[in-house]
Amino acid sequence: MGTSLRHQQPQELTESQSVLLWQQFKAGGATAFGQLAGQYYHVLYNYGAQFSTDPEFTRDCIQEMMLELWERRAQLSDVLSVKAYLLKSLRHRIGRESMRLKRLSTVEELAFLSGDAVERPIESVIIEQEQEQGQIQQLKQLISELTLRQQEIIYLRFYQQLDYDDIAAIMGLTRQSVANLLHRTLRILRERWPASFLLLMQLLSAY
Repeated sequence: MGTSLRHQQPQELTESQSVLLWQQFKAGGATAFGQLAGQYYHVLYNYGAQFSTDPEFTRDCIQEMMLELWERRAQLSDVLSVKAYLLKSLRHRIGRESMRLKRLSTVEELAFLSGDAVERPIESVIIEQEQEQGQIQQLKQLISELTLRQQEIIYLRFYQQLDYDDIAAIMGLTRQSVANLLHRTLRILRERWPASFLLLMQLLSAY
């Protein structure tokens, strides 16, 4: 099909533009598929890197997922959020491949890794508003002390800017469960670091 998954990050598409490209891709448009692959490669890699410390494994999972989508394009459904669909598909692919390689016994064992694989927008806001590197490290430490699912929901909500419905689809939860989990997670951050909780609330209300 002659499309490359690795090239310079293009100008960000709107959701409606992505949905239009998805429809064109389903109809057999290789150019549209290439645009989607280029648009979301870095998003997919950053998310996939949260489940594996092996970069090659993450890249292979993305490659295989995209190839499978191309082969099954005529059977794919319409989507409301291309990003959410791709993230969910990658999560499932990583789980299945991890089981095949006997890294996991069940898909349920797939765990969101703690670490600094990506820079979170929460941290960027604090840098801009308070210019305190010490607070950045404090927030990183607080996030690392959350449960793995709490870290994942913070990543999806604040870094990927996904809404509750998209997060629910990706994590296999109900919308209410997502709301409850995010509420508990933010409450923990507020209790442990009340002075800067306002920044978290400002971010949440902005998306």
